[in-house]
Amino acid sequence: MARKPRIHTPGAIYHVILRGNAHQDIFADDKDRYRFYDILQKSCERFQNRIHAFCLMTNHIHLAVQVSEISLSKIMQNVSLRYTQWFNWRHKKSGHVFQGRYKAIMVDADAYLLELAAYIHLNPVRARITDRPEKHRWSSHRAYLGKESLSWLNTDSILSQFSKNVREARVKFAGFVGERAADGRREEFHGEKNIDSRIFGDDSFIDVVLAKSETLQEHKPDVNAVVEAVKKLYGIGDERLRTQGQERAASEARSLAAWATLELSGGKLTELARQVGRDPSTLTCAVRRLEKRQERDSRLADKMERLRQDLKVQIFKS
Repeated sequence: MARKPRIHTPGAIYHVILRGNAHQDIFADDKDRYRFYDILQKSCERFQNRIHAFCLMTNHIHLAVQVSEISLSKIMQNVSLRYTQWFNWRHKKSGHVFQGRYKAIMVDADAYLLELAAYIHLNPVRARITDRPEKHRWSSHRAYLGKESLSWLNTDSILSQFSKNVREARVKFAGFVGERAADGRREEFHGEKNIDSRIFGDDSFIDVVLAKSETLQEHKPDVNAVVEAVKKLYGIGDERLRTQGQERAASEARSLAAWATLELSGGKLTELARQVGRDPSTLTCAVRRLEKRQERDSRLADKMERLRQDLKVQIFKS
């Protein structure tokens, strides 16, 4: 039976589980773990996603991730690729670090975000690695208690539900997690025995999510829309966009169109390649160069954001 496609809804929160390939260890030491922290931080900056909770174990990872308009698939693909490159380079290995397909369950945040955070933080307790979650260094629990600071971790959304006073909220959160320390594995957070294995929530939540997902997919911009938006942004026509020379503006426009096709559209790079008269592999390399440039080129970063906003109108069009 074919796997169901991932569901993307801007603003949704997912319980993500990444496992080591063939149950192998993902982290060799603390340097690897800190590198993964750095990759998570960069993903939040680049894709505007939020991390509400996490737990790094030896051979798997739990994350509570909230997405914006960029899909979870693109975020996790980037995270896993960057860490795999690091791990294999550092340890002189090759091949896969993670299992081919991560697990992701969209969670009704209004009803279950607090429960999800507690469940993630208690993973080391369930695994009998420790008797108290705050003893495990590599989860967000210590940050929630104020014992460490992680700039890329969003704790406000959860702590504010306990109290407006941060100190009081931390105490109440610790008590909330402690009350669940004896709980076992919760199948619903793993997508098991749910009405739809991709979603955890009541019937009405599931109905709304599926309906919204279908609407967004229908109105996601295609490659033609991307090309038109890029031409308008750069003030160029089809002929200049397809020019075989190395004229800077046209080259940058093609690169930006390729980036937007991958990141923001429902189309494929092969479709764009036919329109601009380039090989898909050439456009892929152009995207990589573009992404590196935008980190130090504020003008380019501004153009990327303007294009994102132009196409965002179409993504949310009803």
